[in-house]
Amino acid sequence: MSRPRLEQIWARAQRMVGRRIGDEYVLVPLAGRGADLDSILNLNRVAAFIWEQLDGVRTGDVIVEAVVERFDVERARAEADTLDLLDTLLGLKAIVPAGRGGR
Repeated sequence: MSRPRLEQIWARAQRMVGRRIGDEYVLVPLAGRGADLDSILNLNRVAAFIWEQLDGVRTGDVIVEAVVERFDVERARAEADTLDLLDTLLGLKAIVPAGRGGR
């Protein structure tokens, strides 16, 4: 599996659901869709923000810009963090390529 690229468009996979529980945000695989309880992922606030941006319309570059604006972080750091998260999510099959540039 190749590393995700920022020019790609990503969408949340139907097999995973994100939920805020108190001050925590977790990704949980849905039962009956190849659920693997080892795939439960606890997200920090930046990762939760990125997850919510993965709508099948925005490119990774657009998401990085949103992270820079929202969290007042340098673009290089936002790019690295976004790519790391996308790589993790792709490995868990929590995201899928979508739209133009997604294949």
